[in-house]
Amino acid sequence: MKERWPNFFIVGAPRSGTTSLYEYLRRVPGIYMSPVKEPHYFAPGLRHRYLGKPVLDFAIYSRVRNQADYLKLFRSVKNEIAVGEATNSYLSDPGALGRIKEAVPGARIIMILRDPVERAHSHYLTNWNAGWQRTPFEEVAGTEFYLEPGFYANQVQRSLDIFGSDHVKILIFEEFIQNPRKAVSEVLKFLGVSAEPPAIVGEAFNSFTIPRWPLIGPILRSRPVRIAMRVLIPSRTRRLIRNQILGRKASEPPMPEKARRVLEELFRNDVLRLEQILGRPLPWFRARDQLAQDQDKRTTGGDSNARR
Repeated sequence: MKERWPNFFIVGAPRSGTTSLYEYLRRVPGIYMSPVKEPHYFAPGLRHRYLGKPVLDFAIYSRVRNQADYLKLFRSVKNEIAVGEATNSYLSDPGALGRIKEAVPGARIIMILRDPVERAHSHYLTNWNAGWQRTPFEEVAGTEFYLEPGFYANQVQRSLDIFGSDHVKILIFEEFIQNPRKAVSEVLKFLGVSAEPPAIVGEAFNSFTIPRWPLIGPILRSRPVRIAMRVLIPSRTRRLIRNQILGRKASEPPMPEKARRVLEELFRNDVLRLEQILGRPLPWFRARDQLAQDQDKRTTGGDSNARR
């Protein structure tokens, strides 16, 4: 049987709507999506650092490690025009895009970028729900574990350098959720698929949930239970069990303002650089306005009366 590789990849960022986009696209005629979301095949060194120590992400338990197993994910492809997979570690892993280019030279790359401050907090809440994060957000917000995926400028520039702008589609999360049908239509055009967005567009997948019953929380947060579910139960089934049977969707708790201010300062210059790369303003934490205010303060010596 002839080997069949995917020809497009949803590469991230984490907690930015990639699961929803994956679910939308797999319902479109002419598109085949890997039955395993996030195989991580092109990120073999999947590893993060947390509080200065290397740790393994829960996603490692669903990682596909060898080529034969990876290609099995696409053996059911028939005559679909677009064949894809979605792994959010490919965006931040420095070598992943190069490995994709080597295996699939004409691949198309799709990413969704979210306000990096909000993304970091959402990432934290996901890990809190997973049961192994109990340190207050203020104490871990500035660690590499939560910061690294949100420094988009180098990640985006790397993707453009490797694949070229014609083969890279960049969505902004805040615009994606405001008008998902428009965003999906743009993706379909990018992939060369003549189809309408599916009726399910607009439904949120992998959103923040809380347990339906008090005793369920400790069970779901148990590390052995989480690992066993990763190993034994397909990802879509896990999400169904977690989000619709054992849990219910809820609003994310608010971010502590002190942590927000720290993160905005850390991400500001990267956001400004990303705006230059993309050639457009971004609807995030007013990084440009803040920079202008800081420059004005330096010019006036911080004296508000100097402008009178």
